[in-house]
Amino acid sequence: MKKWTLLMFILTMTTIMQAQDFVRENDKKTDKVLLRGKLTFADVMDETVNKWLIKGAAAYHPNEEVIKALKSVMQHYRLVIFMGTWCEDTQVLLPQLYKTLKDAGFDMNAIEMYGVNRKKEALNIEHKFYNIERVPTIIVMHQYREVGRIIESVSGSIEEAMLNIMLPDAQKLEAKRAAKQ
Repeated sequence: MKKWTLLMFILTMTTIMQAQDFVRENDKKTDKVLLRGKLTFADVMDETVNKWLIKGAAAYHPNEEVIKALKSVMQHYRLVIFMGTWCEDTQVLLPQLYKTLKDAGFDMNAIEMYGVNRKKEALNIEHKFYNIERVPTIIVMHQYREVGRIIESVSGSIEEAMLNIMLPDAQKLEAKRAAKQ
């Protein structure tokens, strides 16, 4: 009986924890709402304090040639993003990334995004697992392998930075496949 009760308790707690993807917290520095935990772009856009994402994406115009090149390789990758709704660098880079991904037809289900507080802490331990020190951090993954990261800013455009990570990796993977044949 005790084992059954313990099992039910564990299952209930697991369900409750999984249902809580993100929380709204009061940012003590700005007195605005910040989002912490697992998010989607829609979650961020739904918060009135985060209109910067919608406005920034509407104002950004990615390079069409780079978008075309990205389309040819990005279907093999997924992204893990850590961002702070309070962070100026996030407020610049995340709208550009969103517009780039939308224009390139990236599968938005291939994105894990986590909001962090000013201590760079997500709701659970994801920030520790990915060793997050600054935001935004955009991690490009191929299956379970990290291919590269964009941290805080880019020197050119976000679409060029993404292509510079994905294209060489995609070429190496293709060369390995060709060598096996």
